[in-house]
This record gives sequence, C-alpha cells and structure tokens, in this order.
Amino acid sequence: MPRRIWCVLLALCVLLLMGGCDEVPDSMDTPMDSTDDVVPDTPEEELVFALPYSHDDTLNPFSATTEVNLQLAHLLYDSLMVMADGYQPQLSLAAEMTLTDPTHLTVTLREGAVFSDGSAVTAEDVVKSFQKAQTSPNYQSLLINVTAAKVDSKKRQVTFTLASADIHADACLTFPVVKAATLTDKAAQAPIGGGLYMTQQTDSGLQLVKNPHHPTEVAFPEIGLQHLPSMAARYYALASGRIAYCFDDLSEGEEPRITGASRPVAMNTMVFLGINSSHRQLAQPAVRQALSLLLDRSALAATYGERGVASASVLPTAWQAMADCVAPSAQQDADAALALLTEVGYPLTGKKLPELRLIYNSNRSDRGAVAELVRTQADALGVQIVLMPMSEAEYRRCLEKGEYELYLGEYRFSADMSLRSLLVDKRSAYGVAADSTAKTAYAAYRSGADSLQAFLDAFGTDMPFIPLCYRGGVAAYDRRLTAITPTGYDPYHGIAQWK
Repeated sequence: MPRRIWCVLLALCVLLLMGGCDEVPDSMDTPMDSTDDVVPDTPEEELVFALPYSHDDTLNPFSATTEVNLQLAHLLYDSLMVMADGYQPQLSLAAEMTLTDPTHLTVTLREGAVFSDGSAVTAEDVVKSFQKAQTSPNYQSLLINVTAAKVDSKKRQVTFTLASADIHADACLTFPVVKAATLTDKAAQAPIGGGLYMTQQTDSGLQLVKNPHHPTEVAFPEIGLQHLPSMAARYYALASGRIAYCFDDLSEGEEPRITGASRPVAMNTMVFLGINSSHRQLAQPAVRQALSLLLDRSALAATYGERGVASASVLPTAWQAMADCVAPSAQQDADAALALLTEVGYPLTGKKLPELRLIYNSNRSDRGAVAELVRTQADALGVQIVLMPMSEAEYRRCLEKGEYELYLGEYRFSADMSLRSLLVDKRSAYGVAADSTAKTAYAAYRSGADSLQAFLDAFGTDMPFIPLCYRGGVAAYDRRLTAITPTGYDPYHGIAQWK
C-alpha cells in the first residue's frame, strides 16, 4: 500500500479517537498537578439545601420505621413542650402547665396555636396524638409513666394522668402533635403538623417548605428531599452535592469516611455493663463496685473513636439537671477494686475464681471490641469473664431467662431522661434486684422526695449496672454551611439559624 494512503488512514483514526473522548470527565483533561492554566476566581455557587429521607416509609412520626424519616418529625411537627439546650423542656403549643396534684398535669393550649394549614390546634388533636404516641414504638418509652389524657374543650385544656409522681413529667409531653383528621400511614406522606416546615409535592418530587403560620424566620425556605435509604447512600450523596447535611448516630457501628465538613455530636446513648444481681458472686454491692472500678473507661470509649466519651455517670452530664451534681469519676482504680474484692473474700467459696458469662448482641463489630476489652481488663485482676456473642433473638432469650452473669447493653435516653426501663420496669430491668437501694432512691428522686445527688450516691453504692461510656454521633455537611447546632436528641436543632 502506498505510503500516502497509510498517512490518510492514520489521520482518520486520530480524528475518530478524538471524537470518542466527549464523555471523559473534565477533571481528567489535564493532570491533577498541572499549573499551565490559571483559572480566574468565580463567585461561589449558591448552596442548594437538600436533606435525606426514605420515600418507601411514611412521614407519620407514630408509624415511621426509618430513623431518617423520624428525624424529620422535628421539622414537621410542634409539641406541647420542645427541648431546648441542656435537654431542658420549654413551652411551645402549651401556654401553661400546672401540676394539680402529684399525679395529674393540666396543660392549657396557647392562644393562636395553628397547624400549617391555618386551622386551630385543638385539645382533641392533642389527645389523639397522645394516644397514637402511647402505642407507637417510637414514643412508648417516653410515655411509659403517662397513662391517660382527658379533654376540657371549653378551657382548651388537657389533663394527663401519671402512674407515679414525676418532677420531670413535663419533658414527657414532647411527643408530636398532628391534625388528627389527616393521620396517614402512606409512604412519603405526612399528616398535617405545626412545625417549622410542611411537605409539598412538586414536579421534581417531595420537598419541605416553610410553614407560613410559623413565626420563626429561616435561612432555607425550601428544602429538597432525596430518597437515600442507607447511610452509605447518604454519605455518597453528600460527597456528590445531592444533599447538604446528614446525621449519623453511628448505631450501625461503622466509622464513616466523610467528604466535606463534620462535627461530633454528644449522644444521649449510654453503653453499660448489665449485672445479674441474683448470681451469688454478684449479689454483693461491693463486688459490683469493684467491677466498675477495675475498668478503664477511656479505652472502652476509644472503641467509638473521638466521638466516644468515657463516663461513669448513670445520667448524661450534658443534662442541665446534672449541672449542680458531683458525677462519679471515670478513672480506673485497680487498687481500690482489688481491696474491695479482698474485703468481701471474693470468690466466696472454693479456690478457683468463678467464670462470669458476658453475653452480647454480635450484630456490630464495636460491641465485640468493647466486650473483649472488658474481658482483658477484668482478667488483669483475676476476674475470669467468658464472652458469649449471639444473635439478637438469642441475646433477648438469655436476658429474659436470666442465663447470664453480665450483659453488654445500650440505652438511649428519651427526652425526660428516665431510667425506669433499666431500673424499675420488670420487663426490661434485667438483673436488678427487687430490693435494690438504687431503685428505691430513684423513685424518691423522681417523686420529688429526695435530690438527684442522693440518687447518684445511692446508685454508686448499689451499682445495679455499670455505666461504661456514651456513644457519640456525627453531623456531616457541606462546607458552605455554618452555625450547625445538632444535639443527640434533635439532629436539626437550631436549623432556623443555620447559614
């Protein structure tokens, strides 16, 4: 073939190759370290504020099964009381709250309180919302001590009945209030509420828009919603700019890789070591105290990275009620632990130290890491612990049957910071002795008969279970956002001031 024809064919090939390069990303046109072209400064693009949700789940707060949709309840619904800084309740839909006697709390609705459609919030709406919350897995623990609600329509009042006197009962009234006639469990739909935002269906999908009847000004009057059912999908969407913010309570036990800005969030989730007080070796409070003293909580908290907080406190120290209290030290004291064990003659009988079974739900790797640390730290003082990882179902069965000496648990505090589920409720207060002095002291404190400090002291002496640390969460967001103020209770806390 003549040389001229070869040259023509070669030129055609080059042209064809150049034409096929249209789909190569711009970032690959030049090497990453190229400085040949200086790009002039351009104004920063306006932030499009969007949040994650699941369109397969309802936005009804009483029926939602996904955490991401339940988090949006803080934006869509108002409550009789709302949580302020320090986990302190403050009036919202309620104008006044009166304790008429130790077990009856009467609430008067605020004049002019309306839903996002402009209709008035009624006492009947409050009671219907209470009844839905009372049977909802999302709010049952919050309302465990509230047994009934009675309407006085003329006075626009609701009277709540308590099972027992409770000085923090007002915090139980932070459940969402919805317009009863609009309750729906349909996917991607929400009953009408009175929160800062309301839902709106558009051609491009569901979004949140500012509630025109809410007096608070916001920086983002419209918020897009993106269907992102998994945390992995949310982090990817954040990195690609589809959403501007997401909150992760790290309950999946995985350390995220975040592209963008992030900040740790103190969570109200306690990691603790449960104790079967009916076990002969563990029946003595001194032995339980010794177990607490021998643990290195700093190492246990480090399992959760920089977001874990070592703490021996049975209540979150961020709670305003704890401000004037002396919380127990989280420092390890192996000498004091050994002295206590020696004093009570542990083990009580025989020459061989008994083995203590530590059961835990093995569905997350962090739990196994914490359990292993507890085992090795106890072994240093001759306390033998046998680890028993198991499925959720087997774990629950062993707890209910009492087939354990120790168990690893987690407890997420509701708005009223109640410990009833861990200390009082027979269905869930696993291993706590019927005559526990901590349980008695707790009842006296919640009724107002004794101080919080008196309870904390009694708990430290009795030690029915052992607080280990508090898990942290993380807020991840676009670097252009500022003044982000989420809390462990509300991932959108203070969103009106976000910029």
